[in-house]
Amino acid sequence: MLIDTYLDQQIEIDKRESQLLYLAFVFLLISAVCLALAHAAHSSEWDSISIRFSHFVILPVWAVGAWLIRRVLQETHPARDPFILPIILCLTGWGLLAIWRLSPAFGARQTAWFLVAIVGMIIILRLPSNLRWLQRYRYLWLAGGLLLSGLTLFLGTNPSGGEPRLWLEFSGFYFQPSEPLRLLLIVFLSAFFAERMTRDWSQDSRFLPAIAPLLVIWGLSIALLLAQRDLGTAMLFLGLLTILLYIASEQWQILPLAASFAVLAALLGFIFFDVVHIRVEAWLDPWADPIAGSYQIVQSIIGIASGGIIGSGPGMGSPGFIPAAHTDFIFPAITEEWGLAGALAMIGLYAILVSRGLKIAASQRDPFVRILAAGLSTAIGLQSILIMGGTIRLLPLTGVTLPFVSYGGSSLFTSFLAIGLLLSISDKKSAPRQFKRPLRIVQMGFAILWCVMGLILAWWSIIQAPTLTARTDNPRRSIASRYSPRGRILDRNGNILAQTIGQEGSYQRDYPCPEASDILGYDTAGLGQAGIERSMDTFLRGDRGYPASTVWWSYLLQGMPPDGLDIRLTLDRNLHSYAHELLVAEKGANVLLNPQTGEILALASSPTFNATKLKDNWIELINRKDAPLMNRAIQSRYQPGTALGPFLLAWAGETQGMLPDDTVSNFAAPVSIDGIPFVCATPLSQGSIHDWRSALQHGCPSLLANLASELGAEDLRDALAAFDFDQQIDIRLQTAPSVQIDLAPTRNELIRQSIGQASLTISPLQLARALAALAGDGTMPALRLVDAVMLPNGIWHPMSAIGKSTDVLSESFTQDLRRQFKPNNQEITGFQAKAFVGQDRKQLSWYLGYQLHPEPRVVIVALEENTPQRAEQIAQQILMNSPVEILP
Repeated sequence: MLIDTYLDQQIEIDKRESQLLYLAFVFLLISAVCLALAHAAHSSEWDSISIRFSHFVILPVWAVGAWLIRRVLQETHPARDPFILPIILCLTGWGLLAIWRLSPAFGARQTAWFLVAIVGMIIILRLPSNLRWLQRYRYLWLAGGLLLSGLTLFLGTNPSGGEPRLWLEFSGFYFQPSEPLRLLLIVFLSAFFAERMTRDWSQDSRFLPAIAPLLVIWGLSIALLLAQRDLGTAMLFLGLLTILLYIASEQWQILPLAASFAVLAALLGFIFFDVVHIRVEAWLDPWADPIAGSYQIVQSIIGIASGGIIGSGPGMGSPGFIPAAHTDFIFPAITEEWGLAGALAMIGLYAILVSRGLKIAASQRDPFVRILAAGLSTAIGLQSILIMGGTIRLLPLTGVTLPFVSYGGSSLFTSFLAIGLLLSISDKKSAPRQFKRPLRIVQMGFAILWCVMGLILAWWSIIQAPTLTARTDNPRRSIASRYSPRGRILDRNGNILAQTIGQEGSYQRDYPCPEASDILGYDTAGLGQAGIERSMDTFLRGDRGYPASTVWWSYLLQGMPPDGLDIRLTLDRNLHSYAHELLVAEKGANVLLNPQTGEILALASSPTFNATKLKDNWIELINRKDAPLMNRAIQSRYQPGTALGPFLLAWAGETQGMLPDDTVSNFAAPVSIDGIPFVCATPLSQGSIHDWRSALQHGCPSLLANLASELGAEDLRDALAAFDFDQQIDIRLQTAPSVQIDLAPTRNELIRQSIGQASLTISPLQLARALAALAGDGTMPALRLVDAVMLPNGIWHPMSAIGKSTDVLSESFTQDLRRQFKPNNQEITGFQAKAFVGQDRKQLSWYLGYQLHPEPRVVIVALEENTPQRAEQIAQQILMNSPVEILP
């Protein structure tokens, strides 16, 4: 009866292991096919040249290796754990495909090491399963490992020719002794603790003397690793010692003590080791130096974010942008192409592997075998967490390999030997399969760490993905742009402002209207995005506007979105170009908009840049003091000066009945600003009528100071806030931020605030929107720059304004105000204004103008010099142009 039960168990184990291996092989086969087709999918050239087959060599090697190991296991260890072999072979195959995808040369070498590792595992499985040959000669094994590691101090080399020199070379064959040293140290620790399991560890007086020999051996190993500057392995050894000592002694005090020692060691390493200093700084704040010291971790996180939930697809991502992607950073390289789902699956495989190993340890009665199984499992778990945690910024980078997955023959060989030992142990179960308390706590600790890693991955790949992928140091977007054309950006009449030119695989962005570069922005490899190119990127690159299934299918087949959609702006190209031409010799900005609809017709800034030539001129542009990359019309905040006059008078008229034709005296008197006389923007001609209208048209500050005294501090603040001078205007571009309008505490501050020389600063765009209320029906319109997006069916879909219109004045009062502002039946109503800006009190010239016929228009001109007549001339020339209306 017992024999039948035993045979049934063997059959069940073989069946389950076989099913899992078949499942792993199918996964690898599908992955290999996807990798083969990836290049063809990228280039859309489905021929024999584009389809790559070299990595398929992995599949027969993997299948033969799995078959050989299973045959040996069936003969020597029929009651083995059925999950361990499928998991480690799946991880190994996954890693081989990833390495081959990143570098075929390294992939071929790792495949050769895979064969060597299979042979090593088979040898381990055929050795006596009681493992006395390990326990009995533990000092000899450890001494051999230390000797090999010590030789690297004198004969060490580095396959890449740099530092550190941690490898030994034998006729072109490189081997890293610290990898088997880790395995041998686990064997030694297990044997040492097994001999002392009968001690009463709770007696503190006997505890330290009992482990003194162990500390000497462990200290010698750590000293050797420090001399080699192999700090990652040294931290791994500390973790192994801590966990195995806790398992053997069940003394919880060991854990905080070891944690304190680890923190102290990290502080000392931060002070004395440059590599530790750099890695800790990159961990604490990688964004401070994203192109140098933190480049690896930044690109790792961006790669994870680029993968999203389901990834870009095998072979469809750009993990090559991550340095050392095939070694230390293979986890984010895989995550970029397999997404959060693939990353969680890989973490799940490691979690199951470690859990099964600890369960095997709990099922052993022999102390040596129990601790050895726990040590082997813990080593794999700790090493995986150290390297995966480092690449997702959970921990500082340590430089260890990811077991079974990363490139590294010594690591793969040693890991297979460790799994061979674990499989041998799993065949013998001589105690109830229950976790003892320390093993259960260790397992809980690992479970918490796996969950934390999953949450951090979700943070990067979902929550922070839009921000990270839009960073200027993300080169992956430019790769997709070479193969998938972005949509065009058109003006209101269908004229092209931005377009994609070239052939598939070499697409690039072209800007036929360079005068609009500070509005359009740019989409340039290495420099990122700005302007409309950035704010409307999802439509322009094809991520939005299509049915979700269409976008998903395009990503599935080609690893990129469908062709981008066209965007239409409210700008008039001809009018905007003319407005920019008038500013060529100036430093300043102008804005032209329709006061009824809020459509922005021109938005010129000078100096500016040419987006087509941006990459060639980038260094010069960012070093220029006149800031050509800034759009002064929407981003600069200037002192408003006497430009506040029309709005304060309108507010006073609405609330107190004051009108423009009210006669005033001495309105041309100067106002002193820090001892500097502040006079009218333009001198009054003889015979001028002394009323509010004349004062405002000439930009005189004296009456504004008197008006402030009549309004008072609260009413003055309410007047400024009513015209939204403290609010940011959102037109799908980066605009001047919101500010706070402070209540003037003194009369002097009240006067400065009324003449626009206090803390309040405004942009030309804000001033244009406020003037639209006076030129319209008393309502400030919601401004619109992006008019519509062309859907895949060829129909223009209108884009609504982001902001809302704001009622400021009554319609009847506004109409009466306009009639009194308009002198001698002139078509254009305008106001001169000036302001002092900066500490050197440089003068700024404003001109505010509007017309109602033939089309309602509002214009604002700001010149960073004392040339009010030039500002008026520019404004009137702009208004005299008559643009056509928007096409349907």
